[in-house]
This record gives sequence, C-alpha cells and structure tokens, in this order.
Amino acid sequence: MSEGGGSSNYLKAAFLNVYNLSLLGGAATASALTGDWLIGLGALGVEALWLVFGPDFKPFQRAVREADRASREKEDRARVEKLMSELSEREWQRAKALDELRREIERDMANNPSFQAILLQTELEKLAQLHASFVRLAAACRRAETYLQAVDVKDLERQIKAQQGLQEKMTDESVRELAGKNANVLQKRLDTIKEIETFLARARGQMNLIENSVRLLRDQALTMTSPDQLTEQLDDLLTGVDAVQASVKEAEALIGGRGLEPIAPIAAPGQAQSASTRVRE
Repeated sequence: MSEGGGSSNYLKAAFLNVYNLSLLGGAATASALTGDWLIGLGALGVEALWLVFGPDFKPFQRAVREADRASREKEDRARVEKLMSELSEREWQRAKALDELRREIERDMANNPSFQAILLQTELEKLAQLHASFVRLAAACRRAETYLQAVDVKDLERQIKAQQGLQEKMTDESVRELAGKNANVLQKRLDTIKEIETFLARARGQMNLIENSVRLLRDQALTMTSPDQLTEQLDDLLTGVDAVQASVKEAEALIGGRGLEPIAPIAAPGQAQSASTRVRE
C-alpha cells in the first residue's frame, strides 16, 4: 500500500470513508442501545478487516485518487479566480478569453475520434494548467509593473553619480566611506530594477506565446490525426512556462526583498553640523 511521497494516503481514506464511519457509528449506537456488546465487537472485527484489505483494492485507490484530484482542482480554481479578480480589466478579459478557448478545445477534442478517454483527461489537465499559469503570470506582471511605476530610475542614476562624486571630492575618510556604501546600495537597487524589467519582458512574452499557441490548438483540435501532436505542443508550452514561473518567485523576492527601500541622501560638509553622517548629493 503506497502512502508516502505524493501518493494518496489510502489507509487514512479508508478509515475516514463516509460509509465506514456511518457503519461504525451505527454499530456503536446499536450496541449501546441494546446492551449487546457482541455487535460492537463484530463491527470492530469487520473494521479491522476493512483497514487491512480495503486500502489495497484497486477500485478504492482509483476512487481516492480521483477525489484527491477533484479536491486539488477545486482549490486551484479558487486560487486562479482570486488572482483573476485582482487583474486589470484588460488582463481579466485576456484570461477569460483564454479560458473560453480552452473549453472550446476540450469540446473539439472530445469529438475527435483520434483521442482516447484516458489521454483526453491528461491533456485537459495540461490545458487547465496553462490557463492557471497565464493568470499567475499576469498577476506577477501587475505586481512588477506597480513596483516599477513607483521607482524613478533616472533619479537613482543621478544619486549614484552624486555619491561617486563625493567619494572623489571629500577628504574626510568617514564621509567617503558612507558615500561609497550609499553608491553600492543604490547600484544594487538599479541592478534589481533591471532584473525585474527583464522578468517582465519574459513573462509578457510567455503570456503572448500561451495565447497564440492555444489559439493554434483551437484551430487544430478537431482535425488532429494523432494525440501525439497535441501532447508535444502542450509539453513544450509547459516547459517554457515552468522556466518563467521559476523567475516569478525570484522577481517577487526582489520586489519584497531587502535593500529596495529608498536610501536617504547624505548631506555635504558645510551644509550641516553632522557632516560626518549626512552628505548632500
């Protein structure tokens, strides 16, 4: 009986099965009302046999896997719908249109005699995964764009040059050291912004590729002569999506990470008494 890793916990499912719990409860109630403890003992014996042999029944395992899959799909749909509700109107429309295309492909695949039922289910799950990935990418792009809109790149570049200038001009070692630290931190911020911009371009490109590819599949679904054609195209798409999805986490870590808060400029000596701790750009 497989219970580890990503496999279903069949023993737990066997015990928590609604019919099993109902029979146990009924037997316990009957035993208590009649005072016949043999009913309870008999129920426990049957329960022991069920927990020993039931989890290994192939039909039961298939039912558990199907229930787990349905539960995961429900949770995934809820997460995707929540993300969609946070998108702009334009992105929401794109995601909605993609979902409608997915449903049309499902319908045409079901009417295509070249596809077997088992393979069909596998490919339908991949299509749903593509739609969910599109929505996640759109949500990540929205967060990245919101961050970039709040950052003035030219001002960062100006601050870096100013701090570097202070390093060259100031004679006080502590002032030069502070200016150097500020320049380094500001440069890291600028590098981070460029990384986010690169991610944004990749994610937008991947979103366009998903849309265009799904539209192509929509055109081909009814006339495909081999399921391998669909499998190959979907697998290629998912491979590309996985690569960009990995960068989603990196981009979000950059946006929410340390070192991105505005750095206060340091005042120059002569402007304030605290010349050693504040240097004007």
